[in-house]
Amino acid sequence: MTFDPPVISGHNYTVTAGNGNGNDPMVLADFVGSAALTLLRDGQRRRLVGDGAEHSETIRFHQKDPGADDKDVRVWTITDHGDGTFLAAPAAAF
Repeated sequence: MTFDPPVISGHNYTVTAGNGNGNDPMVLADFVGSAALTLLRDGQRRRLVGDGAEHSETIRFHQKDPGADDKDVRVWTITDHGDGTFLAAPAAAF
C-alpha cells in the first residue's frame, strides 16, 4: 500500500490537470462541479477527487476520500496565478 506524502500547510501546489480528462485547465470555471485534479509540488504528484465551487474569484475545492464512504478530506483554494498557471493551497480552518 502506498500513501501520499503529507499536505504542507501554507504552500501552493501547481494544478497540472483538471476535470479528470487529463487536459490542462484553461479557466477557473474548469474546476467547478465534480472533478479529479492532479497537483504537483517538489516533483511529487498528488491526485484529488471532489467538488469545486466558485467563491470570491477563487474555487473552493472540497476533496473527498476516494473510497466508498466519500467523506470530506480537506478543502483547497484554487487560484488563477496568470499565464495559464493555477495554484491550489489547503484552505485554513476557520
